[in-house]
Amino acid sequence: MDNHQSELAEELAEQNHLLCAHPQTLRETVEAMDLHALQPYIPGEARPVVALINEFLGFPVD
Repeated sequence: MDNHQSELAEELAEQNHLLCAHPQTLRETVEAMDLHALQPYIPGEARPVVALINEFLGFPVD
């Protein structure tokens, strides 16, 4: 996991939530982009993850 931001962008691009380009592919990405094909991103529920991290770190879990 060298660059988590790039990995996240690439994963979201695979799920059609955004377009991802590198400097070498920017022109091709812009020329081929179809903004109507993008899917809205619906955030998940963060509370279970927060509770798991708090429990792991020894903090009280509500």
